[in-house]
Amino acid sequence: MLSATAGSRLRTGNHSEHAGRLQVIIPYTTPKLTRAALAAAAGMARGLHIETILLAVHIVPYPLPLHYPDVPLARLREQLEAFVSASGMSCGVRLVLARDREQALRQMLRGRALVVVATRKRWWRTREERMARGLSRAGHGVALVKV
Repeated sequence: MLSATAGSRLRTGNHSEHAGRLQVIIPYTTPKLTRAALAAAAGMARGLHIETILLAVHIVPYPLPLHYPDVPLARLREQLEAFVSASGMSCGVRLVLARDREQALRQMLRGRALVVVATRKRWWRTREERMARGLSRAGHGVALVKV
C-alpha cells in the first residue's frame, strides 16, 4: 500500500489541530453512495467537533508498480477535490494506492475512527455491507446507511 501524497491530504490544514478529535471516515465507493454517506456523516456530526475524511483507495493492477498507477495522480486528486467541493462539506481527503481495498482501509484507520458506509437496499449482502462487516470484525466502529 502506498499513500498518494505526503500526509495524503488534499485539503490544506494543520494536522495537529485535529489531534484528539474523533475521526469520521467515509470510504469512497460510488458517487451516489459516497454522497449519501457524506450527508449522513454531516447529520451525525452536527454540533460535534469531529474530523471528517473521505478515504479513496485506488486499486493499482499487479503488472504496474504501486508508484505508477494506471491513472495520473493529479487527475484522481482533481476528481476527489471536485467531489468534496460539490458536496458542500468541510472534509479532508486521503488518496491511497493499493492492491486490495479492504486491507488498505484497515491499515489506514485509527482505533477511534468511526466509518460511515452507505449501501443500496437489497435482499442480498452488497459489497459495501461485506466491507462494513469486515471492518466491524476488525474492531472498528461502523455506521451502515441504507439508501
